[in-house]
Amino acid sequence: MTAIAVRESLAARGSVRCGERPAIGLALPQASIDGLGLGDEVRALFKTDALDTAIVSLPASPRVNALAAEMFSPPVAGNATQLLLSAHAAEIVVHALFGERGIALDPAADLQRVRLQSVKARMDADLAYPWSIDELARNAGLSRRSFNQKFQMAYGESAIDYLRARRLDAARDLLIHQRLSVTEAAFRVGYAHPANFATAFRRHFGYSPSRCQ
Repeated sequence: MTAIAVRESLAARGSVRCGERPAIGLALPQASIDGLGLGDEVRALFKTDALDTAIVSLPASPRVNALAAEMFSPPVAGNATQLLLSAHAAEIVVHALFGERGIALDPAADLQRVRLQSVKARMDADLAYPWSIDELARNAGLSRRSFNQKFQMAYGESAIDYLRARRLDAARDLLIHQRLSVTEAAFRVGYAHPANFATAFRRHFGYSPSRCQ
């Protein structure tokens, strides 16, 4: 397996190959890397400030080979494909970074942590999407009940409570800083009915959204 890290975004043209083998390019925003708790490890790949690219070659474990196979031929379609690819990419990054440093991972614990963080990052990145617990659980590779329990243990609140709070926080920022109307802010963060948004906002903050305008 060859992992390539670059400081700046680059456009890939044509197919990418490593010797006689196809290679998968993984591109994750710095905020996502930091969100996974791997910012220091990624930055450590660049030994000096003069380096723009870092390349690490490692033997691919059976687990990484299986992930790569699913990335080339995803078993799901639609929005679920992007979630699956993001989860697999994050897991491969973890294996590459820690494997390069000779650190053995607990596969079960590591996979669970990475997939939960990947699902959480996807919610943060698209608050307006109509996320369901079934879809989130499926992309975390867990049952609905197990996902709810593990998300609660990891982040101190349920996935639905987390998503609601993030949506309302984002809506308040839109009302204050972008001067959007209550209806526009509601739609922007995924509420189809402004009245429901206003009720949720009042319960969360203790005052109506109109006070932010």
